[in-house]
Amino acid sequence: MKHIEEFISNLAVRFRNENDLSDITWSMCQSSMLFKKMFLGFFNFEEINNGNVAAIDIQREVSNEDSRPDFVFEVDGKEYLIENKIWDRNLHYEKYIKTYKITERGRLKYITAYTISTISKEDYYADFYTWKHFYEYLKERVPSDEYSLWAGYLDYIKQVCNIFYTDRPMDLKGMFSLYSFYNSLDGIFELSGNGYNSTLYPGSQKGGNSFSSPIKGAMGKYFEIDVNSLPSEKIRGWMGVYFNKENPDICICFYSVKGWGKPVYDFFKNNNHHITGESFKGPDEEDGAIWFEFSKAEEFDQKKNITSQIELLQAFFKEVVETAISKISPQEMK
Repeated sequence: MKHIEEFISNLAVRFRNENDLSDITWSMCQSSMLFKKMFLGFFNFEEINNGNVAAIDIQREVSNEDSRPDFVFEVDGKEYLIENKIWDRNLHYEKYIKTYKITERGRLKYITAYTISTISKEDYYADFYTWKHFYEYLKERVPSDEYSLWAGYLDYIKQVCNIFYTDRPMDLKGMFSLYSFYNSLDGIFELSGNGYNSTLYPGSQKGGNSFSSPIKGAMGKYFEIDVNSLPSEKIRGWMGVYFNKENPDICICFYSVKGWGKPVYDFFKNNNHHITGESFKGPDEEDGAIWFEFSKAEEFDQKKNITSQIELLQAFFKEVVETAISKISPQEMK
């Protein structure tokens, strides 16, 4: 059943906003009666915890005047609300209180990816919870007969809500390596070869790429290549490091987007072309991009000075660029 776990976990790559999180959580409630019981139980709805959970119909985004809470259900003539927030801090509190005529605590709950500490909770008819606490609550209650379903969902919310755990101590001195790597890229991109010139792509200072960001564990920059035989066209790609793992991956990718890396992507995708260079593995297709992976990480770590390390990165960049350019014909650039 590993494929079920991976399927749900992989939804975090594309379905990352609040509505997506609410939809997938609602789907979990529809798919598992035990999950629905745990979901409602987490929020301490005192009046319904001992009732018939199976009879409770949790609805998504039911419009009521100018209000549309994420989850709404009714028990004994009373409506109960759960509002999901990842980073949005507009709680819509006054609307919900007015529309649903809430005059006591227990009917309105919030679950957020951040801690609400800027309001006086005593002044609210609401209770506040976090996705991190829900993650911990569920993790202790995963049923063996639904393990893959729950494990996939847990990994999904862990990714979407940036829930992070580690028992390894940090090394402050080691953090300078990432700063060094990031700022070394500018010089690595300045390259002139047979029939082409490459440089840093203007405005490429935000750190991540289209799929990830520094907060998710990716740091890098975009570059662009002028091909001499095609003066009106440029090829653009990204080079960076995924440092969200014990053994980080340095890679170069070309997106399947016109004006970026589409000619490179199209050639390797259409020809199923897999090669191995002196300093790279790949290319592999994933998430609409062609990826080349740096294959000399062990040698890189053994170098005693940064100059030698930069030379390895330059060789990697040059080999990938020249391999990619050599596969592209003028017709593919049109």
